[in-house]
Amino acid sequence: MWTLVPLGNPGPEYQDTRHNLGRLLLQRWMAERNLAPAPRKRFPSGALYPLADRLQALVPSGYMNLSGEACLQASSAGLYPRRLVVLHDDKDLPLGMGRFRLDGSDGGHNGLRSVFDCLGTEEVARLRLGIGPFQRPLADFVLGRWTDPEWERLDALDAPFAKFLELLAGAEELGGLANRVNSAMFWG
Repeated sequence: MWTLVPLGNPGPEYQDTRHNLGRLLLQRWMAERNLAPAPRKRFPSGALYPLADRLQALVPSGYMNLSGEACLQASSAGLYPRRLVVLHDDKDLPLGMGRFRLDGSDGGHNGLRSVFDCLGTEEVARLRLGIGPFQRPLADFVLGRWTDPEWERLDALDAPFAKFLELLAGAEELGGLANRVNSAMFWG
């Protein structure tokens, strides 16, 4: 079972912001499949939802900078950190580009830093979802709402995101998947 962790901020005021891109893509994928699952398990800082064969989602309920707390609580309840796949926005990638990584630094992303700090490792798989080129001040940019031209570009991400989830669900391990996702998939 692979556990997706879509990072973002809670509440309707953040729903359509750049920082919530991982959650947005997962929600759109679920809506296309008429999925509205009830939580399988609740934690003080998030909930675990069944999605499909071999896929579930751990959705943190706190703010981005505290995302790791849900990961730590789920890990304490038996989820293996090497089976987590974090979905997060990345200011350094162009809008529409996706990159899958198995480990590495947080790249200045506070939500990812929280996950690493709470789990005690940077060996956490993640799908980096481009929102760039970013503008300063950075906080205003990532918390800003999508523009109409950006929404058009986002529509093109549904198919590659669905393909990513299909590949992930069929994977036994992530090593070979990183190469397949990054070299074979077309992102917006």
